[in-house]
Amino acid sequence: MNKKYDVTIIGAGHNGLVAAAYLARKGLDVLVLEQKDVVGGACITAELAGAKYSKASYSYGLFHPKIAEDLHLKEHGLVVLDRDPSSFTPLKDGRYLFMHHSMAKTQKEIAKFSQKDAEKLPEYERRLDRAIDFIGGLLMKTPSNYSMSNLFSKAKALLLGKDASTLIKLATYSAYGYAREFFESEPLIAVLCTDGITGTFAGPKNKGTAYVLLHHVMGTVNGKRGKWGYAQGGMGAVTQALSNVARSYGAEIRTNADVVSILVKDGTVTGVALKDGTEIRSNVVASNADPRNTFEKLLNEKELPKDFLAKIRKIDYSSASSKINLVLGDMLKFNCYDGPIPAMIHICEDTSYIQRAFEDAKSGKIPDNLVLEACMPTVVDKTLAPKGKHVLNIFAQYTPYNLAGSNWDAEKGNLLKKTIAKMAEYTNIGDIIEAAEVITPLDLERDFRLTGGNIFHGALTLNQIFDNRPVKGSANYRTPITNLYLCGSGAHPGGGVTGIPGHNAAREILKDLGIKNF
Repeated sequence: MNKKYDVTIIGAGHNGLVAAAYLARKGLDVLVLEQKDVVGGACITAELAGAKYSKASYSYGLFHPKIAEDLHLKEHGLVVLDRDPSSFTPLKDGRYLFMHHSMAKTQKEIAKFSQKDAEKLPEYERRLDRAIDFIGGLLMKTPSNYSMSNLFSKAKALLLGKDASTLIKLATYSAYGYAREFFESEPLIAVLCTDGITGTFAGPKNKGTAYVLLHHVMGTVNGKRGKWGYAQGGMGAVTQALSNVARSYGAEIRTNADVVSILVKDGTVTGVALKDGTEIRSNVVASNADPRNTFEKLLNEKELPKDFLAKIRKIDYSSASSKINLVLGDMLKFNCYDGPIPAMIHICEDTSYIQRAFEDAKSGKIPDNLVLEACMPTVVDKTLAPKGKHVLNIFAQYTPYNLAGSNWDAEKGNLLKKTIAKMAEYTNIGDIIEAAEVITPLDLERDFRLTGGNIFHGALTLNQIFDNRPVKGSANYRTPITNLYLCGSGAHPGGGVTGIPGHNAAREILKDLGIKNF
């Protein structure tokens, strides 16, 4: 092709589209290339048995409000629905726990298990809020300006007393260890710990999971911090709105455009090559693919410094997450509760239950006692399914990428069977399933090119966040190849549907091009 673009972006996932929108808004000639026939990456809406559902990513909460406001996502069709109560946890003994947006309502629920815990909840929330005030401000910055080694000293200077120690604990403790400093009732601690293990191959009692917990409560929905909601029409509504914005600024988006290599000459990027043989010239290339796909599959290793490549090859992509999408012919009913159906359900009896599931997964087993986070968005979003039918998105842990003595092609049916069996211990689910889709860790790798099935583009461990993401010395979205950038979740601050890596990468690209940024 004769045309030369200012910027070519590999992958039309949400971060790639965020970067494209910001860059095109500044007048750059931007091209986005997507391997699939629809934009969105893992953030898409699909159809099953006459219903629409969020295929991979399934809940809205972490997308940064500044980005949503900058890019006018509401004006481009994005509607976010509140999820209140935030979660519902049924127990086999007939009890249950609701977590509401209202502090008073949540305290009343917790008091059923422990009056002391109910009284401690405001302090727990206050400490998290103070930590988020500090860490949240760093997420939108380029981490080359600071390092983990000086992060805590800055925290001590900016936060007072116990708040500084709280941040250190959140960075180094287990989710269980942190929650246990405040609370005594297992149902509550277990629910809080689920935020510390989501997408992470670690148990709630493993060090480092407290930071994952913090990562998952940093979001804002309709002005409410730390809450979650649903994008009306499924998570594809987020990326459709982003693609509309990018196109409105002049960006070109091509689907069915599978990039097979990044072209380099004399240490500088010159463009990309597609699977069909097309070569596209570009002054800048930004990859929304994860680091392994970007540096080990799309580039010739001879183009990269050996020490850099050695560090890239050591990135931990351990994960144990699967997704089961169901269409139900009737409303889900619970054995322990007969009131209004909640939109989010946690299946996790206690932290020992969760830890045992993790230990099974470490041995290469699919646990019988799966840890399940089940979303029923049709409770609040009536656009997804015909009247009377419902969608249930189940995020299942722990399902190890490497199975002992078997493989995921053979075990997909077994995972569905175990998931339904576990849900059936609490609900009537076995009688109302009309259709099912199972997405295993191997499917996440094959279909979405998520190495190891890791939904974060690399584990959110202490040695892989901030100035260590993707690797030490290359955390500023730039790479050893001149004019090649990383704009996906493998860059700071990591995974989740946040838009922040795309936002920050676009800012650095503009800076290098000498264009006033945002």
